[in-house]
Amino acid sequence: IQEKYGVTVPMKALVNLYYEEVEGVKYTIAEFGAFPGKGVNPFAFKEIRFALNYVVDRDTFVAGVLRGFGVPMYTFLSQYDPDFFVIADIIAKYEFRYDPDYAKQVIESVLTEIGATLGADGFWYYEGNPITVTIIIRVEDERRDLGYMFNTELQKLGINTIPAEKTFGEAIPIIYGTDPAEFQWHVYTAGWGKGGIEKYDSATIAQFCAPWFGYMPGWGEPGWWNYRNDLIDELTLRIYTGDYSNKEERDELYRTATELCILESIRLWVVTRLDAYPVRVEVKGVTQDLGAGLRGIWNLREMYREDRTTLYVGHLWVWTAASVWNWWGGFTDVYSVDPARATYDPGIWVHPFSGDYISFRLPYAVETAGPTGKLPVPPTAKIWNVEENRWVEVGEGVEATSMVIFDLSKFIGTKFHNGITITMADFVGYVALLYELVYDPVYSGLEPRISGTTKPWLDTIVAWEFDDEALLMVVYVNYWHFDEDYIAGWASIGFGNPIEIHVATFELALDRRAELGLCLYQTRVCPGISLVILDHVTLIKDTLNAYRDNTTVLEKVMAFTDGRMTMEEWNARIDADLAWIDTYNLAWISYGPFMLTKLDTAAQELELTAFRDPTYPFKKGDWYYGIPVSTEIVEVVVPERIIVGSEAEILVKVSGIPPFFVKYVMKDPLGNVVASGMAEQVETDLFRIILPAELTGTFIPGAYYTLIVIATSDVVAVPTMTREAIATAAPLTPTPTPTPTVTVTETITETITETITKTMTETITEIMTETITETVTTAVATETITKTETIAQTVTTTVPVATTIRVTETVTTTEPGPTSTVTVTEMRPEILIGLPVAAIIIVAIVAALVARRK
Repeated sequence: IQEKYGVTVPMKALVNLYYEEVEGVKYTIAEFGAFPGKGVNPFAFKEIRFALNYVVDRDTFVAGVLRGFGVPMYTFLSQYDPDFFVIADIIAKYEFRYDPDYAKQVIESVLTEIGATLGADGFWYYEGNPITVTIIIRVEDERRDLGYMFNTELQKLGINTIPAEKTFGEAIPIIYGTDPAEFQWHVYTAGWGKGGIEKYDSATIAQFCAPWFGYMPGWGEPGWWNYRNDLIDELTLRIYTGDYSNKEERDELYRTATELCILESIRLWVVTRLDAYPVRVEVKGVTQDLGAGLRGIWNLREMYREDRTTLYVGHLWVWTAASVWNWWGGFTDVYSVDPARATYDPGIWVHPFSGDYISFRLPYAVETAGPTGKLPVPPTAKIWNVEENRWVEVGEGVEATSMVIFDLSKFIGTKFHNGITITMADFVGYVALLYELVYDPVYSGLEPRISGTTKPWLDTIVAWEFDDEALLMVVYVNYWHFDEDYIAGWASIGFGNPIEIHVATFELALDRRAELGLCLYQTRVCPGISLVILDHVTLIKDTLNAYRDNTTVLEKVMAFTDGRMTMEEWNARIDADLAWIDTYNLAWISYGPFMLTKLDTAAQELELTAFRDPTYPFKKGDWYYGIPVSTEIVEVVVPERIIVGSEAEILVKVSGIPPFFVKYVMKDPLGNVVASGMAEQVETDLFRIILPAELTGTFIPGAYYTLIVIATSDVVAVPTMTREAIATAAPLTPTPTPTPTVTVTETITETITETITKTMTETITEIMTETITETVTTAVATETITKTETIAQTVTTTVPVATTIRVTETVTTTEPGPTSTVTVTEMRPEILIGLPVAAIIIVAIVAALVARRK
């Protein structure tokens, strides 16, 4: 650095060093958190990021801001996620206390070492300039409170801050649409919602921890500064692609990656919010999805009122500037995802209680030779060849780890919303376009965020078979999972729209990118093509008009579909699409239980009309699950005190639906994890925890240890957790024979008195706490129930039609004639979904100052 740049940089300022080859030239890349003449990014230093966990007062935020409707969160999973059971002891290790003094010590140490100085005003300076960071604060909800809490803490630490309040539509283009090296932001108060519960996570850990997935600063955009962590990438890719030989190995990979993610602290996880959804008593058919709540895919399908044919659902937004309705790169915000999922059916989905993959519209059968074996692939099976632009047979000698046979009979022969019949061409053509987007160098270069995250999946696909007569699709994959349903989930696809809509979308967003400036994945400089924006719908309409009787386009589609399209069928599809667009001014055409028939972005009103075509394969009630029977910890029987050096037995009683599993974690008075493991099952609902003498011999006499017990079930996979404080005592030393009686009496009396005092104090405190908690809970519940009507009216008054999703059933009138839509004039939501945020986090930008050397 001295030789090349003429400056001296402390070794501490170097935060990353790696090697990169660009166009045949090899570079050594050195990244600095501080550099003379360029400044300082304090969040480039991992020690500082990690220390900032200690300035987030999670307990106060839950109690004061959320009024108790939340629990502290320390990583990407909360205590309500199934895989929390796997990492519970790691989470216990990092249950960050509020300790700003500790954070201050770390920051002082790092900044001093890189040459920064603390000014008389209490703020840090580098080369005479204040170290300043910009905080993007979301204003729609409690993240505003969090933003200013964090802003205050940073200022106390001597970091100058620029808080910038932004709405969703204002924040997203800055956070995800700008190069982190521009430093338009340093901190963002983010929030995430879940679409369901998954028993064995493979994507969430990658999404929130691994650069390869495209959701870490830099977002995988070529030419931008991107956060790098090769080890986390390697571990999460193995988890994602099933590169393990058993569940134990998978769990160990998951545990290791989780701890690395916590230590990196790119995201500081704050709280899991416990949402309360007001629902009028007249509304039936509600399923409590343990991952998504009312946002679960089941509820817009199944909720109804017996006295009405129109249901009103209140939502924070139905449209924002970041909302994009296209199958390929859209639906990155919950506001568009929620209603869209009622318009199409997934092939496979996760059960709302167990998190297991289940068949939704694609029944399946799995055969696997994994994890180490291989199955022969028929030589006539095919793969799309991007270079030759055609489907080709794989030939002899090809093998795969697993095969999944999908029954397409619930798709093929049924109708799209515009009345056109779904055919095998829609499946085959969609798959060909997937290969084009991922492996075509031009397309993948135009859409790196999509191709980069899709490629690891598509790389595992070996071959396809499409049987038009038997209505089967066979997928051969190099993928294995110890749960075969997950192999089916891995191999399944969904195409969302007719093939001609996809072809038109590709032309507008890819082939005509230079002309139109539209993208599949929206960025700050390139709007995403959206099938519900009038200008984009007009482009789709004009493109479809140009496709009619177009032999050039048909030849391309014939190649994509492997010969499964005629000009007559093609023109019929185009005509049906154009008629739909003329009727609704929307180009979103799908095949689910509801049709998108209105989206007024200005009025914030969206209307879904029931699709009652006789070919639709499901009826009301098919996807109703109701309320789950949760796993509960009924009782934890602990010793009055643990005698140091003696074996201790703890019994745990659970209830719910077996089979059950119980895990425990023991923490010492300083919060360190001293033991963890699985409890021994004594009976179906009774478990035993043994703390061996070797362990208790390390305990401190007269102290309190914390026992954390976690229980879960295979059927209802959300864990439940409780904590018990357990006192310890020194062993009673046998009295030597010659010892005077009076001495023995005094010793025993003193010991017993101390023990009784501690035991009584603990018991009374526990009873008082339980009583108070129960009283408060009852009061809150009563208030909620009695004010449900008022809440619904108030929200409707303050946020009128602007936040309404109208779900309308099409019913046949008693008089002869066409079907009519029955609409109730009262626009009052019966279900208030509210802000669908499951987790609230702080994202710190970690971009470093880069020096390149050949």
